[in-house]
Amino acid sequence: MARWDWLTGAEAVYTRKFVIRVVLKASALFVFVNVFWVIAQPMQLLNQLTLYNTLFPGRERLPYSDNPADAYNLSIGSLDAMFAGHVIAADIPDPDEFQVAFIGDSSVWGVLLENDNTLAGCLNQNVHFTVDGRRLVAYNLGYPVLSVFKDALILDRALDYDVDAVVWLTTLQAFWEFEQLRHPIVTANVAEVRAFIEAHDLDIMADALPTLTGWERTLVGQRRELSDWLRFQVYGVGWWLTGDDYASGGYLGAPVRNLPDSLGILDQPQIAFGNLDAQDVLAWEVLQTGFSLAAEREVPMLLVNEPIYRSDGLNSDVRYNEYYPQWAYDEYRASLTALASANEWPFIDLWDAVPPTAFTDTPFHYDAEAVCDVSELMLPHILALAE
Repeated sequence: MARWDWLTGAEAVYTRKFVIRVVLKASALFVFVNVFWVIAQPMQLLNQLTLYNTLFPGRERLPYSDNPADAYNLSIGSLDAMFAGHVIAADIPDPDEFQVAFIGDSSVWGVLLENDNTLAGCLNQNVHFTVDGRRLVAYNLGYPVLSVFKDALILDRALDYDVDAVVWLTTLQAFWEFEQLRHPIVTANVAEVRAFIEAHDLDIMADALPTLTGWERTLVGQRRELSDWLRFQVYGVGWWLTGDDYASGGYLGAPVRNLPDSLGILDQPQIAFGNLDAQDVLAWEVLQTGFSLAAEREVPMLLVNEPIYRSDGLNSDVRYNEYYPQWAYDEYRASLTALASANEWPFIDLWDAVPPTAFTDTPFHYDAEAVCDVSELMLPHILALAE
């Protein structure tokens, strides 16, 4: 057995010089490691390294979790790490497959749902073929929280994987101009976000983005990101053995049925009753940028106005749900339809495709049966993209 008498024995003598040397060496090592970290910034490279798609199967959804320990999953900020762990990073273009990426919010990701019950999962459960004989393969690249800018960032990454088509589901709540830079994915990928805004000349105030301080660029400052990367790899064991990647934090109850007699928009008091386009509060340019990106790669994209909860209770003649007064949502639908038509984008409006009884915890989430029904409604439009 190794002995530590030199350190703890009676003959060990700790002089002041000895203690000072130890402290100085430890401090020098600490400073050296952190200076190296600041200069090298290895997290970007590290985030691209993964045990998924090699030792463990790739994830079917981008990593997100309310309860990491129960779900063998966690929310991480790095787009590099998110995509490296996804099954799309393992698959290569196959001439016999028609590979379609789904992007959008938590309704696409599948909150409260198993992988097989998401929009992509429903389509993958059955075998569908395009007119030229290719088998449809769907990838779930949705991610919670409504933001078209977040979707555009994910779209930009998805196009790097040579997908054959994209389906983009969205809704009014995703378009508020002043909310676009608040998403955790946006604040966690500041350099990429700034480059994206500059490259596409977007009228979005990048100055609102956080700037990393010198301390935040050190190993100590990035210890949370490093810890998340490591935990994500470790959770791969549980994902491999169980296939579980989501555990709900608790059912929040059904959407609000009896609504206030108000024309206001939830959490947006600055928006006045009237023409939304005239108030310049909707980020249409981000949507247009997304379609431009897809067109540059010659990848067809289907735009879907996703289903929302429509109350039949008190004041349902004024509001559709707690988020949307009818005037605002109707104006949004008219503008979206006109924009899609003017640009000749493939577009379907499924806003009322799901009955109110099928919605679960928010006006945007619906149950597994309704999700598969919606996927069937989209199927002919998706297959038409192959033509």
